[in-house]
Amino acid sequence: MFESTVTETLPKVRFVESLTDSKQPDVISFSGGFSTGDARYKFEIKGDGTGTIFYSDYCSDSEDFAHECDLQVLSKEIEEAVKSEIELNGQSLKQDNSELEKIRLEATTEKLEELFWEEINQTLEDPFFRSFDDESEWGEEFSCQRGNTAELKSFLELCVLTERKIAAPDDYLVIDSETDCETSGLSDCSYYSERLAELVEIACAYFKPAGHRYDYNDGCYDRSSGYSMSSESVSVSLAEAARVPTREKMIGMLRLKEKLVVMEAAAEKIKRLTDF
Repeated sequence: MFESTVTETLPKVRFVESLTDSKQPDVISFSGGFSTGDARYKFEIKGDGTGTIFYSDYCSDSEDFAHECDLQVLSKEIEEAVKSEIELNGQSLKQDNSELEKIRLEATTEKLEELFWEEINQTLEDPFFRSFDDESEWGEEFSCQRGNTAELKSFLELCVLTERKIAAPDDYLVIDSETDCETSGLSDCSYYSERLAELVEIACAYFKPAGHRYDYNDGCYDRSSGYSMSSESVSVSLAEAARVPTREKMIGMLRLKEKLVVMEAAAEKIKRLTDF
C-alpha cells in the first residue's frame, strides 16, 4: 500500500490513502521499493525526514535512515504523472477506478524508485549501489589511455622475448591496470625480474592502462562494503620466449630500442635495458 495525503481532482481511488499518527497528524508517508542487482527491497519514507528499509518481512530486519526529500512535491509529481496518462488514454479512463488505481500504482512505484536512487541512496552510510540499470558501470574492461591493449601486449611480448634468461618458462608476465585505489604496474602474481619490472614501469607510464572490476569480499551482496575494487590485468606467456635462440633475441633488442626511443625513455635506461 502506498500512502499519501494528496488532495485530488480526479475520482478517488482507495489505493492512495492518508496516514495519520496521533503524535504527528500531518506526516505524509509513502511505501515503495527498489531493485538491486540481486534482490528487491521495500522501504518506507515519511515527511518528517525519516525512513526505513526492510530487508525481509520481519520488522526487526530493517535499517532506518534520514532524508531531506520533499514528499509534498513528490505527491504533486505523482498526480501530474497520473493526469498525463489519463489525457493520453482518453476521458473514458476517468470512470474506470481499477484502471486509475493501476496507473497510480505504476506512477508511484516509478517515482519512489527514482527518488531512492537519486536522493536517498547516496546519503546512506553504506549505500546500495547495484541496480538493474547500472550493470554497465559494474566494472570497466582493461584499456589504454594512449595506444591500445594490442599495442601494449605487443610491447610486453618484445620485453619478454629479449629477456636473456627466463627462470620459470611456464610463468606469465602480468600487468595490473590503474584504478581509483591502485596504480598500474607489475602484478603481485607476475613473473619477476628487475629488468622486466623496469620495462613494465616504462610501459605503464606510456600506455596508462586502466580498468577495474568489483570482487565480492564476504560483506552484504548489495552493499558497497560487500565488494572491493580490483584491477583488471593483461598477461603474456613466457613459454615461447624461453625457447627463442640468442640470435632472435638480439634482433628483438634492436626493435625494443626503437620502441623505447618512441616512448621517450631516458637514454641511459635504453642503453642499460637493451644491452645484451
